[in-house]
Amino acid sequence: MNIMFQVGSWHFDKGGTDLFVKTFAKWLAKQGNKVVVLVHRLEEENCKDEDISIGKGIVKVRYTPAQKKGVRFNPFIYLYRLAITSYYLYKLAKKEAIDVVVVGETELLSTLSLKLTKTKIFCRGGALMYETMAKEVIKERGKGLYSSLFIQLIKFYNLFTLKLPDFMVPVNQAEFNFMNKHKRNLAGIETIPHGVDTNLFKPIENLNKKLIVGYVGRLAPIKYPEIVLGIFREASKNIKNSEFWWLGPLDPSFNKDSFNLIKKKLGIVNAKYFGKIPNEKLPNYLIKMSIFLQAEQQKNVSRSTTEAASCGLPIVALNEGKEDYGFFTMDKPKAIAELKNLLTNPSYREQKSKESREAVLKKYSEDAIYNKFFNLFKQK
Repeated sequence: MNIMFQVGSWHFDKGGTDLFVKTFAKWLAKQGNKVVVLVHRLEEENCKDEDISIGKGIVKVRYTPAQKKGVRFNPFIYLYRLAITSYYLYKLAKKEAIDVVVVGETELLSTLSLKLTKTKIFCRGGALMYETMAKEVIKERGKGLYSSLFIQLIKFYNLFTLKLPDFMVPVNQAEFNFMNKHKRNLAGIETIPHGVDTNLFKPIENLNKKLIVGYVGRLAPIKYPEIVLGIFREASKNIKNSEFWWLGPLDPSFNKDSFNLIKKKLGIVNAKYFGKIPNEKLPNYLIKMSIFLQAEQQKNVSRSTTEAASCGLPIVALNEGKEDYGFFTMDKPKAIAELKNLLTNPSYREQKSKESREAVLKKYSEDAIYNKFFNLFKQK
């Protein structure tokens, strides 16, 4: 088959979606398929088109023209980017005889040009665009008129563009409910969760004497670092050998001192920010952790949470997620109590560690997830 993805980054792995596309594209090529990846780039990013032969297949990475870094939450910049994406999606779909294209919610309008071709349009979830962007704009711009207008605009955009795909692939039940409600009647839908490489992300005996609670993700307002550190502070009181690690790239809305300023405000000294860690090196950090803590407070569950569970880490999440490999709650005192129990009770911590790994092996392994996707492509 000839399959195309649109993604924000290929060389720099800026987020979970980028990583999904990179790993899935290579997996598809190993099966003998041609995969085209359309990627955006900024002027300061030194990257270019490339062809990667893998087994009997190939991954063709194709970049749109380099762009200047724009102002976040500017609808005119988004519209310009969508126009460029639409042009190159159509151009590549015709040139490479693309059977299926996979895009996220934010880029759906750019697929309008593909309605002139025989290419089937798949929308993969993973972000719940309206919920995520609404929170981000309020966090960064406050609850003013601009934020209100922007939120209404993205709500309209979201509801309109969800009518475009031929098939919807949410990653969890919350996304399924939303997409199923707003998709067009003839569009198909099937839930396929995040998949992880269980051979890369696997438990190894932790010889670290410290009890390390960690999180992997952007250091950004939308990730609520002040709440994460606050939960850790309350749960780890009087536990001298505890420490918190935050791993992930720095969001443009924060600066290099932001983490230390939050620590100072909360009176925490036993916490470290490591910055971005390459994905292939991430397991080396996860296996040194004892517990994974996140406070994203949304319906979606990040890929990094599944990767942590695959490494056998007990999960404590201030989140509406319903995954079966961790403790999910929107009640902050309950999250604190669960984390404290895990920190102080070694046998309970070991039990939850085993449950996390077993749940991932059963339902979230990369091969199982990617086979489900590929079977959907072949049916359409």
